[in-house]
Amino acid sequence: MSIASKLKNFCRDETATATLEFVIVFPIVMILFTGVFETAMILTRQVMLERALDTTVRVMRVTPNLTATHDQIANIICEQTVVIKDCNELLTLDLRVVASPNYNLPNQDSLCIDRDGMVRPANTFQPGQANQLMLIRACVVVDRILPFSGFGLNLTRDDTGGLHMISATVFVNEP
Repeated sequence: MSIASKLKNFCRDETATATLEFVIVFPIVMILFTGVFETAMILTRQVMLERALDTTVRVMRVTPNLTATHDQIANIICEQTVVIKDCNELLTLDLRVVASPNYNLPNQDSLCIDRDGMVRPANTFQPGQANQLMLIRACVVVDRILPFSGFGLNLTRDDTGGLHMISATVFVNEP
């Protein structure tokens, strides 16, 4: 048999074509699956943080003369966000009065706690008085579920690769 006929027979051979298709398609499907899974888990954490903050604010808003501390409010939020691991250590709250003449809000980029345990700049926790407009922000730094996937939403990351999940709401202290 000549080389040309061997090459011709090799090109006509259809054995293992399904395996070849599988080898080409499988990595693409797995990359898409891990990306979708990663995004779904990040969004689930974000939605749980938003919901927990909203239900906590609902209680704060209608409870007259509430004297809750940062840690007490953080514990209430963390009890409702079961999908965030180590929530009590990672959650940062910022509660402040919004000045009514100009309604200036603070910069959102400076809320989260660094992995070294320092908040830069320091956040405030002012429960406020009756009929004052209040802003409460919650931030938690979480790791991706699948760090090898390379996916994730375009969230703010710190130097260690942690994702900053931030939730904020405004409410008025009831009299």
